[in-house]
Amino acid sequence: MSENDFSHIELDNGNVEDLTASGKSKATVEGVDMNADDWVEQAAKKVNAAEGKDYVKLDRGILTVDQLNNFLNSMPMELTYADDNNQFIYYNNMVPHDDMLAPRWPKQAGDPMSAVHPARAVKHVAQVINGLRTGEKASFQMPVPGNGPDRYIIHNYIGMHDKDGDYAGVNEQVLDIMPEIKWYLAKTGQKLVPDPDAVTGASVKGGPADTATAASGAEPEPAAKPDTSTGASDAAPAPKPEPKPEPKPDTSTGASEG
Repeated sequence: MSENDFSHIELDNGNVEDLTASGKSKATVEGVDMNADDWVEQAAKKVNAAEGKDYVKLDRGILTVDQLNNFLNSMPMELTYADDNNQFIYYNNMVPHDDMLAPRWPKQAGDPMSAVHPARAVKHVAQVINGLRTGEKASFQMPVPGNGPDRYIIHNYIGMHDKDGDYAGVNEQVLDIMPEIKWYLAKTGQKLVPDPDAVTGASVKGGPADTATAASGAEPEPAAKPDTSTGASDAAPAPKPEPKPEPKPDTSTGASEG
């Protein structure tokens, strides 16, 4: 697939999505090559960006840039910001590349979305983004191929909007929810058991999660090594089984006594 194909991806609903970021958003930094490895440094110099101990006024607070970085890098998830022009402009660089659930390189910041996804996944990426852009969906939640009994990594894609309601881009969150599940089970004395009627039961039983689609060409990985290198764009949303009713826990003593 050529670069021109990325700029005019026709979807089944007749819409077109451009993943090359050839347009412009309200905050696009012009005059800087978005593919440059040092895009962040060049763009920051171009606009004289706040940094370090400089204060930033937020909608309900004032923080320095250092405080913002500390706050975002302490989140229990990997965060990515792609703007409404489909330019990948930020991720919280909190752990080294090899330790990330969805590995990113610092040099990728600034790249168009077409440069951070494999060709086999671009149509699915475009479908997700367009669904958020048009308001067809407020969010998408997808497991990665290869989840197993000890890890359940998911990608949340949330459509962002400004105060006027205009589409502002995608907030992608990547996290392993299994530690929270195990904590909940330990606190409540409950346990996970296989549900023969659940279509996603493989991930509970220890087998690979079957989330690959023909459009992406992704193949499920062994459960010990989830395929997170390209993000959940390779995976189709799996149907969510209806939770079975559980006995109500005794909440009369409050969490402080648990």
